[in-house]
Parts: sequence; structure tokens; C-alpha cells
Amino acid sequence: MSPESTPQNPGSLWRGDFSLTLRIMSRLDQIRLIRAALAGVMSHLEIADSDIYSLGLAVTEIINNSMEHGYKGDEDKEIEVRLHIGDSEVQVDIIDSAPPFPEEERYRLTNNLKSLEDPSEEWTMRGHGLQIVRRIVDSIMLDTKEDYNCMRLRKIVGMQNAKAEGERPLMRQ
Repeated sequence: MSPESTPQNPGSLWRGDFSLTLRIMSRLDQIRLIRAALAGVMSHLEIADSDIYSLGLAVTEIINNSMEHGYKGDEDKEIEVRLHIGDSEVQVDIIDSAPPFPEEERYRLTNNLKSLEDPSEEWTMRGHGLQIVRRIVDSIMLDTKEDYNCMRLRKIVGMQNAKAEGERPLMRQ
């Protein structure tokens, strides 16, 4: 995992935008590292624990889909995760170099599907990842080209011990 941290405006480390880029290989054990890194950064920036947990789940689902369906279990492929945090919004881009996202999957992301039902005996444990992600985040965008797929997740987040607008430092001292 290789981190690259870049403040969008060098004078705004205490208030404003923050970006972090992480790269992992397409192995399941690497997902834990991504979740830990994202959770650590978001916790440090005082994002609400419930939002940290739900975004971690959404990122895990998208990375799992990339590994299973895009890379077909091949463990030597790279996945890039870009975290961008603004005042009250978190954006996570998950980028892979798998074949273009299938048209039927794009439809599942961009069209209104019936909402998740209560689990029943007929509700299998697999195949609901994208529906779960759609319930967690405020928006999902997919940019798919010949050589990459980028899934952009955006979520308006709450803050731990919410403070008045403009009083929250982006980084703790």
C-alpha cells in the first residue's frame, strides 16, 4: 500500500480539503488495510463513527466486486483508492484496470431498482453489494473506459461532537 497525501490548498490544512491516494494489490487481505487507513483518516478528521463504518462497508463492497468480477480473482492487479474530504462531504474513487464495467451492471447502478427488502429465506447472501452501496452513499458515478473503471462514491457526513460551521479544524494538532 503506498499513500500519497496532498492538501488541495497548502494554506488550508486546518480547514478545507484533504486528499489521500492509496494503492493495493487485488488480494482480500489488502482490503483490511484500506478500511483501516480510511477509518483512521476519517476518525482523525472527526467524521461521525456511523459514517466511517458505512463508508468502509461501501468501499469494501466495491473493491470485492472489482476483485471478483473485474479481475476474476487475479491477485496481481492494482486497485487505487482516492479519498477526498471537503467540509461535509467524503468522496471515494475506486479505480481498477479491469475490462469495462458490463452494461447490465451499469444499469443496476444508475437506474432506480426496487429497494432492498427484508431478508427472507429467498434472499441469498450474494448479489446485493451494489444495492447495499446505493443505500449507504448519496451518489454513485461510474466512469468506464477501455483501460479502466472508476467508481465514485459521495456521501454527506456528520461530525463527531458537531461544532459550529467554520470552527472545525481539518487536522488535529
